[in-house]
Amino acid sequence: MLDKIGTLLGMLMGASLVIFGIIWPDHLSNYYMYQFREFELSLEALKVSQAPIEEIQALKASFKMFQESWFGSISRFADLKSLLIVLGGSYAATLIAFRFGDAMRAILFIAKAFLTGKSDKDFLEVYHTVISLCEKRANKELITDEEISAVKNKDLQNWLQDFIAVDLVSEEMIEEIVRSEIEMYNYRSFEEIDMLEFMGRAAPAFGMIGTVVGLIMMLGSVSGEGGADIAGLMGGMAVAMITTLYGVLLSQLIFLPIASKRFQLKETQVLLMEMIREGLLYLKRRELPETAAKDLVIYLPPKLRKKVMQEEQAAMGQGLGL
Repeated sequence: MLDKIGTLLGMLMGASLVIFGIIWPDHLSNYYMYQFREFELSLEALKVSQAPIEEIQALKASFKMFQESWFGSISRFADLKSLLIVLGGSYAATLIAFRFGDAMRAILFIAKAFLTGKSDKDFLEVYHTVISLCEKRANKELITDEEISAVKNKDLQNWLQDFIAVDLVSEEMIEEIVRSEIEMYNYRSFEEIDMLEFMGRAAPAFGMIGTVVGLIMMLGSVSGEGGADIAGLMGGMAVAMITTLYGVLLSQLIFLPIASKRFQLKETQVLLMEMIREGLLYLKRRELPETAAKDLVIYLPPKLRKKVMQEEQAAMGQGLGL
């Protein structure tokens, strides 16, 4: 039911925003256009009242100063109609294309890309934790609840509690359960990535819709006698150009880069989960820490892997009295 509501809401929202872009006055959407309209009205009033030339020149100088200011330059590119057509239209299409609940969490999906990904430090912590616990298991020592609680990685901590501390789950079940967790994480992550990529494709399309709307508005500004409403032409041009700009910027600077960042974070997390899975299996089999280290070290980044191997060789040399 919610998905049907989301589809209907997306259709109504998309159509409403396009209509809004057509009927909403340009000077109430773009501050530069507002200032331009006020300048034209004031100039016309001064001419009608036959004001002194000094007043007219002062008005023109004031408007020129606004045009040349940094605020005037920025205000040319700020347009409410264009933003709503592109951003709102992209979100409306997302409501139609995806489940209502997922579409409502789109902002949360974007925010996830700003989270810190798994660093080299996280891989190193898992590596040392598993090796340390392998040594205890190989010596037939119990892993205490305090040691498990001290593990920083939450996935490793939970799975140690469920599989190793209890020691009732078979190796095959550990393999199956953890792989299922990894697959589900992959599936949920790809849902988020697909939504961001869809919005990245939709934004330029709605930018083109805004461009068509702006061009039609420009044509409507031309009178039958061959004259033209300058403010109307500028308003239509602003919508036509700025919507295209917004569409490209939102797509290439926000949605698609964030989708790529989210994919990289997902890949790093999956690799770490695979490393944890291997470590759990070694713990279950009570393998020697040296055996586990040879396998787990390949999950470390090359520079960190080289450093760890050098440290282990140095420690081995000290142990042998070399």
